[in-house]
Amino acid sequence: MRRISKQNRSRAGFTFTELILVVGILIILACVLVYGINRLIKLAENSNSAVVNSSNQLKKQIDDSEQMLASYGFSVKQKSVTGA
Repeated sequence: MRRISKQNRSRAGFTFTELILVVGILIILACVLVYGINRLIKLAENSNSAVVNSSNQLKKQIDDSEQMLASYGFSVKQKSVTGA
């Protein structure tokens, strides 16, 4: 019968410390990714609200202009605008 010594045995696989280190690095990278995505979502929401605000201001200016023209006797046709 053959004896297998510890010196002749090849070490297959990873140590527990190596696995914990890799998992820790992956967790750190995932946190950075989530933080970046949340920042981009907030930026998009702020941009969206700015566009809506500008659109509302433009609509108010158009309505005011139409009322002013109507007060001078000009006929202003209302166009129906529907959003998709």
